[in-house]
Amino acid sequence: MTKDRYTEFTPDQYPPFPDGLATVELQTISLDKLLRGNAVEQTRVFEACKGRGFFYLDLRGSDIGQRILQGAEHIARVGEETFELPVEEKVKYSQGRGGKTLFGYKSVGATVTDKAGTKDTAEFFNVAKNDMIVDDANMQHAWPAPILEAKPIFRDYVQSAHSVGMLLLGILAERLGVAPSAITSQHRIEEPAGDHVRITRGPPRETEELPEIQTPSHTDFGTITILLNWLGGLQVWSESARKAQLNDGQPDTPGEWLWVKPQRGCAIINLGDAAVKFTNGVLCSGRHRVIPAPGAQGKWPRYSIVYFVRPEDNAVLKQLRGEGIPNGPEEEGLTAQEWIYRQAQGLGTQFGK
Repeated sequence: MTKDRYTEFTPDQYPPFPDGLATVELQTISLDKLLRGNAVEQTRVFEACKGRGFFYLDLRGSDIGQRILQGAEHIARVGEETFELPVEEKVKYSQGRGGKTLFGYKSVGATVTDKAGTKDTAEFFNVAKNDMIVDDANMQHAWPAPILEAKPIFRDYVQSAHSVGMLLLGILAERLGVAPSAITSQHRIEEPAGDHVRITRGPPRETEELPEIQTPSHTDFGTITILLNWLGGLQVWSESARKAQLNDGQPDTPGEWLWVKPQRGCAIINLGDAAVKFTNGVLCSGRHRVIPAPGAQGKWPRYSIVYFVRPEDNAVLKQLRGEGIPNGPEEEGLTAQEWIYRQAQGLGTQFGK
């Protein structure tokens, strides 16, 4: 990427999030305190995950947090260069090419946002965790040149974000009376899994009156989601809305959409459906969607970087047994690979194209 070219991703130039909008109140939790074993901060994590399933994680003050903050900006710039490739080049890496995988490129309009069949407006690349942490000869998928050239950046980002996910899972397990290894052993970084870094570009807002939907209403498939963004656009449902209801994509409780205001220096953490499954509903996978940024922010393309922590492909999605988890019936359970495939199908993801 040449240094004198025009860049869309320029966080220092973005206008502030506008006042007067209905925003959600989320806890801000310090990663540095969690790394130091602060019990009060650990309790706040647990309470946030039992409630809405969303919180801010302040990454400042720790080496690993700083690597995530800097890495996200580097990856967003890699994404900008990647999205500028010709369409015919990007579709060579289309999502689902070669089988039941979410890895690869999703073009604008590839999914629908409502029952009327309205197309989404965002494009993204899902960059597989396992390909970024192995030698090139051992990668399982092809990637465009900008991503391959930045592989060391992706490797460091994956390792840093994954370790934060394991820290959070260990905290939740202990508070549920479960040995941390019972869940972290199902999320080993070196094992094949659906984990990936998602680079998303949402276009500038087209109208003030009716927002275009960049990512439709959904709950995440995996266990923990770590999001870095710089412009508004993420919205959560005002009530807990714990059920996925994948067939119609609508929240299961009355309420309204509330904006999540980006906080500089912080990631947005939310739980996915696998966390709900592991804990028999004790933890919450919050419903959310993405629309273009509000006000003057909406004049800018919206970039976001997400790391999805998901169970290993061969892990069986069954509830864990612990004193803080109500007993449910014994069940056979699906492997995580099959679970994610079925969840993605429910949202209209096309496989094997």
